[in-house]
Amino acid sequence: MRNPLPRPLRRFAARQDGSLLVFGLFLFATFFLMSGMAVDLMRTENRRTALTQTLDRCALNAAALRQTLDPETVMRDCVDRAGLLSFLTDVNVTNSTGQRSVEATAEMSVETLFMGASGVDQIAVNARSKAEQRATNIEVVLVLDVSGSMAGTKLTGLKTAARNFVSTVLANNNNNISIAVVPYNGQVNLGASLRSKYNVTHLPNLTATADVNCVDMPTSVYGYAGIPRSLALPATGWVDAYNTLESFPSTHSTTGMTPDPDSVWCPPSTVNVVRLPDNNITALHGYINALTAIGATSINAGLKWGGALLDPEARSIVNDFVTAGTVPAAFRDRPFDYSRRDALKIIVLMTDGENFGDVRLNDDYRTGPSPIFRGTDGNYSIQHVTGRPSAAGSNQFWVPHRDPDGRSRNGLQGEWRSTSWGGTTSTQGTRLSWQEVWQNLNVSWVAWHLYARPLAGTLSEATIYTNQINAFRTRRGTNTSTPDMDAELQQICTATKSQGVLIYGVAFSAPTRGINTVSNCASSTGHFFESTSTTALNAAFQAIATNITQLRLIN
Repeated sequence: MRNPLPRPLRRFAARQDGSLLVFGLFLFATFFLMSGMAVDLMRTENRRTALTQTLDRCALNAAALRQTLDPETVMRDCVDRAGLLSFLTDVNVTNSTGQRSVEATAEMSVETLFMGASGVDQIAVNARSKAEQRATNIEVVLVLDVSGSMAGTKLTGLKTAARNFVSTVLANNNNNISIAVVPYNGQVNLGASLRSKYNVTHLPNLTATADVNCVDMPTSVYGYAGIPRSLALPATGWVDAYNTLESFPSTHSTTGMTPDPDSVWCPPSTVNVVRLPDNNITALHGYINALTAIGATSINAGLKWGGALLDPEARSIVNDFVTAGTVPAAFRDRPFDYSRRDALKIIVLMTDGENFGDVRLNDDYRTGPSPIFRGTDGNYSIQHVTGRPSAAGSNQFWVPHRDPDGRSRNGLQGEWRSTSWGGTTSTQGTRLSWQEVWQNLNVSWVAWHLYARPLAGTLSEATIYTNQINAFRTRRGTNTSTPDMDAELQQICTATKSQGVLIYGVAFSAPTRGINTVSNCASSTGHFFESTSTTALNAAFQAIATNITQLRLIN
């Protein structure tokens, strides 16, 4: 049959090389489209990965128990720093003591470069991340005010609140929770056993001061959380360096001579001593019941030792007591490292007062032989090798109660002698150590009767007295103003919190200055409780204990 097409068209239809070109163009178009799709998909995956990694990183930061900022704020700020905040759609936070979870979702659209040819202009990218941290090991330290102002119903209420706290936290405990207690007044009494674990200098070594086991910490220790065992810590002496004479008689007087036991900064005690980590409810109750109220208030020292018991520096000490059988074996190798993710450290700081200007002996007068002698009749004399008035001649010993020439109109005037007073004119006294001096004499009385009265001359009695008081002791602040101690408290609060330790503050019928210092020390406003009754105090302790109890039930 004849082809109806004209000859030129028949020749074109018969040729076959043009079909390869068309097919090639088709393959090229297909390859180009598939490559473009791959590029769009790669771009989309990169954006998805960047979004997911940002959510993961930020959720981990927000869920960290160590940070005390609002978790949602942390999450949003972190995402914003990555330039992706506009894509964040939701943040959910579950937050309680010892547990925190943060869940975040985000969504973005990636515009396509090539897939639009096939009708796909955008690709939706969704991301979700959830981070959670739980503490399965909890270390708690109760830092409790046992100063003199706590006497009576206040201390009774505190004991009830502390016992209930212990019972709630440790009920059905499985050795994951330890509770230590730091009672404080003007100082913190470590107890003889704990004191022996530190490098304590100027020890009194007197039978009468066996239960005086405080140390005077240098200001430098408030800048960091722990207390190195090698750090030299001078022992707090049993001394009344606080009371001053009400009058300054020019003749001998025994008024104000003896120390006031209520005015020493480290009252001897076997009950108001640091309690190392324990989980025995009965034993802790018995310890709490025995606490007594006496002395001044040094919140800074209390918080410092509370933090020190949570610092890894104390691990070797705790292990020593575990080996000795006085700390439960389950607590070996505590305190844990701050970086351990399954561990949580908590301080409960309670006070009814404010810092009270502390008084401490200066190093030259803590230990060692003194120039003071005591006679068998209870009278004293002192040797002054230099600085004597001309009337003393070569006699180096001043005896304040003697009046050999009878010139005193209403008592005894004082006498310079060549030997110390031993009870009679023909005997000599017993030389005392500084520790023995302060066991028997008030610092102010010594400064007046044994220094100011005999040495007055070029300098007045008042000037010599003031100079000698300042040589004997250092006092910081007053009962209403303690800027140095307040600054130390805030410094150690900041250092402790920076290690991830949660600090709860409880002010119990405290004055404004005390409320402010403890509130500023707490980890947040939600970690601070102000109570004006024993009922409210117990409720505050129970609120804290309940958070810890909830953690235990979850785990």
